[in-house]
Amino acid sequence: MIDMSETSPQKMRIPINISIEDVGLLEGEFIRFYAPLTVRDLLKMMPLEGFAARWDYAVYIQINLKRGAEKIIDKINSGDILYWPPGPYILIAFREATPPSQIVRVGRVEKNFEELEKVRPGSRIRITFK
Repeated sequence: MIDMSETSPQKMRIPINISIEDVGLLEGEFIRFYAPLTVRDLLKMMPLEGFAARWDYAVYIQINLKRGAEKIIDKINSGDILYWPPGPYILIAFREATPPSQIVRVGRVEKNFEELEKVRPGSRIRITFK
């Protein structure tokens, strides 16, 4: 059940927990300013969960969100939480990169994102409200 106080339009930063099997818990936030429509849709889907896969600079899980790219970025920063429409995937970056295609920033992990390099493919990832 979604707590509407967590998803109200007035709340621009929504605190989240990212639980990663065999790695631990990371704290982050979805930030409406980055991509308001995409963040709104992600919040409606909470909790987000899946099995991890790795890319050169990020870990990701597949989600069931079909929407176009809103506010495309051209540089990925360490700690960025991203939506990649072609997947569709949610990614969490552990190093800086140039995106290979359209990608949307939806949030941030401020610290310990380097722990993501320890994630093994197939590990369970669960994103919940804090």
